[in-house]
Amino acid sequence: MKTVHALLLALLVLAGCSATPQASPPAEPLVLRLSVEQASPQRVEAVRGQAVELTVTSEQPVDVHVHGIDVLAKAESGKPAVLKFTVDRTGTFDVEAHPDTLLVQLVVR
Repeated sequence: MKTVHALLLALLVLAGCSATPQASPPAEPLVLRLSVEQASPQRVEAVRGQAVELTVTSEQPVDVHVHGIDVLAKAESGKPAVLKFTVDRTGTFDVEAHPDTLLVQLVVR
C-alpha cells in the first residue's frame, strides 16, 4: 500500500512540475509624446512583448529612428512622426531624431 501512495505522490509532483505556467497579462501600451525642440535624454522602461507608440514633433524635417528595433518615420512641421511597434527583445534602444538628437532611451526588460 505504501508503494501505491509513493507512486501516486510521485505522479502528482511530476504533473505539477510539467504544468504550463500562466502567462502574465500583456502590459498596457507605452505611449510617448516627444519633441525634437524640447529633447531631454531620459530612460523609459518597457517589458518585452509590450506595444509602443511614439509620436514625435519637430519644426524641421527629421527622420526618427529606433535603433535596434529598426523602426523609422519622418517628422515635419505640422506633421508628427508616429512609430508603432512591439518590443520583441530586451536591451536598451536609442530613439533618435537624425542626425544627432537623442530623444529617449527605451529600456526593455
